[in-house]
This record gives sequence, structure tokens and C-alpha cells, in this order.
Amino acid sequence: MVQDNVTDTPLLSIRDLTVTFGSFTAVDGISYDLHEGQTLAVVGESGSGKSVTALSIMRLVELGTRGRIEGGEILFRQPDGSVVDLVQLSEDEMREIRGNQISMIFQEPLTSLNPVYTVGNQVAEAVMLHQGMDKEAANERALEMFQLVRIPDPDQRLEQFPHEMSGGMRQRVMIAMALSCDPTILIADEPTTALDVTIQAQILGLMRDLRETTGAAVMIITHDMGVVAEVADDVVVMNQAKVVETGSVYDIFENPREPYTRALLAAVPRLGSMTGRSEPAPFDLVEGDA
Repeated sequence: MVQDNVTDTPLLSIRDLTVTFGSFTAVDGISYDLHEGQTLAVVGESGSGKSVTALSIMRLVELGTRGRIEGGEILFRQPDGSVVDLVQLSEDEMREIRGNQISMIFQEPLTSLNPVYTVGNQVAEAVMLHQGMDKEAANERALEMFQLVRIPDPDQRLEQFPHEMSGGMRQRVMIAMALSCDPTILIADEPTTALDVTIQAQILGLMRDLRETTGAAVMIITHDMGVVAEVADDVVVMNQAKVVETGSVYDIFENPREPYTRALLAAVPRLGSMTGRSEPAPFDLVEGDA
């Protein structure tokens, strides 16, 4: 279903989306919008439905799982201004959009990258598939992307296999691959999971800078309110398959309305909160230990 363009139409509009796995409802009638140039954080605990929503946008929830989109719309404004409902597209039609106009960075790059091909070949292959470039042009594009995401010694890194890289470098490769086809929307599912705090800060800083450089709208899926504070403009809070609160990042942090949102914020460590002894206190012996 294609609709005429409307001024100020969101880039992506989710309307009453419901997703089930058998008898279990993973996403229950949710609605929210993503606008051009916006960084939107979708936050909640594991099992809240945030990652299932992202997979539904990509129409991957139905591939290889028992997932099913039971109802609702996912309206995407294409570069020509027309609006299409992703839910109604065939798999062939989705392939034209997935990885091309909408790209996704998955949680664990080591399982997303093919272990038997170099990372350079994998980025170049994505470009050839979606952009129709020849191998030489695709290799040049891969090098350009590695430079964009600040991978040191990019010529040498192109020839490495995934297991030869650190977790932070692999995540940079995934970001490079996602950006290689100039998407209008970038979805990042827990992009800093399993990275140490220093590398987390580097990746978040990179994503913030890339939004300015590329102009892509960014949707970050996370359970970490610290990540939200670092990069988001606006926030969608999910709990038990539903959207429970939305607002600007300022409003969510300064004036959260929902008890669940306040609980998420209370779990964020604050500077100065770790007070007490400079070294561990000795345990009192209990009877029988001596």
C-alpha cells in the first residue's frame, strides 16, 4: 500500500503494531514515530518488546521464527516522498529496502559477521548487492566506510577476519556495513553490549558524529539509560510489550511520569553514589570459622 506524501510526514511511523510468537504477545498495539535527523531511543528491560519491534520494522521477525505481525502498520517515507506500509510488502519488495534504505546493527557483531570471509569482502559484498557496484568500486566504498568509522590502518583491516579484531573494531565494521548504502534510517540494537566502558564511549561518540555527517535518522534499542542520556533526542519507554511513556530526553530524565521509567532511571549509577570505605571492610567471623 503506497500513500501520497504529506508535509511533515514522519520518516517512520509505527501504528498499533502487534506481534505474536504463538500464543505469546511480544508487542501489543504500540505506536511511535521517527523523524528525519532524529535520534530516538527505545528503552526497556529484556523481554519488553523493543528488539522485536526493530526486527518487525526490518520484516525479519517472520524469517526463521514463529513470529507473526498480527496487526498494525509500519509506514515508511521513501526517498521519493511516497509512503509505503512495510507490513504489506512482499519479501522481494522488502529486499529493496532492507539494508539499503533501512539498515540495522545487531547486538553481537561476531555472530553477525561471516567467520570465513574477510571483513572487507563482507562490506563490499553488501555494497554490490544493494548498490549494483562492480567489485573494484565496492572495495573502494568499503575502504571509504572504514575511514568514516575511524578504523585505524583501514587498508590492512579490510583483509582481516572477524576473529582477528577486537569487539570494538568488529562493531565499527558493522556500523560501516550498515552505512555503506547510505540508508535514511539506521537501527542499532544494543550497539554497546559486551563492550568495556571506554570502547562504549567511543562507539556512542562515533554514532553521534555519524548522524551529523550522514543525516540518517537513528533508532537505538537499549536497556541502558546511560546510553540514552548520551545520544538520544527523544525516548520511547517499553514495558511488557507496550509503550508506557514517550517524551524528549530532557522530560524523561527530569520529569518521568511512570513508575517503571523512574525505576529504570534509579538503576543508573550517578557520580558520587559509590561512597564508603576506600578498601573492603573485614568480615566478622561467624562461629565455627576460626
